Amino acid sequence: MASDEEEVPAWGGAIQSAIDQAGDEEDGEGVNVVSGSGLAADGASASGELPYVILLKQAVAGLKAGVLSEDQFVEGVSKLDVITDNALRVYAIPTVKKDLPGKLTDHQNEIVSALEVELHRLKEGLTVLLNYPNTKDKSDLDSGLQTCIDAMNASRDIQTAALTEKEAIDERKKEEKTRRAEAAAAADEDDDDESEE
Repeated sequence: MASDEEEVPAWGGAIQSAIDQAGDEEDGEGVNVVSGSGLAADGASASGELPYVILLKQAVAGLKAGVLSEDQFVEGVSKLDVITDNALRVYAIPTVKKDLPGKLTDHQNEIVSALEVELHRLKEGLTVLLNYPNTKDKSDLDSGLQTCIDAMNASRDIQTAALTEKEAIDERKKEEKTRRAEAAAAADEDDDDESEE
């Protein structure tokens, strides 16, 4: 699992962007936890799997093989559980809950809501994994792992689609700005020609 010195990854830029737009300063620590790219597509390994998918698979395999003790397994999985809890805390911030939806487009609200759904699904899978030492049911390891994988992959897909859309919007804005600048330059040129007459 990740070392304590390793930088704590973020859940996603989509949530951070929403928080930035809301101008919330109430819970800086919670906001910082979800800043950056986090579990985004660029965090995928050469196999195309997200780092935490790989780590959770290794943790489950290690526990099943007896390479990891239950305590080591719980310690490792708990790190992702804490990150998930911190990301979910952002959704509980009053500004996010009350004010943010009115500041975003319907589509942006759909993205933020979809990410929240996946965070809850990830939390559900992690809870199943963390309860394994109590249940001793090996099928819980498989079902908990699969729930986590599905949630993280869905989250990546949501963020990738949001990023692609943002890039397209930025490109359209850039093209519009260029078009306006050219139109303004052409209008100035026409004005100069008229004044010379």
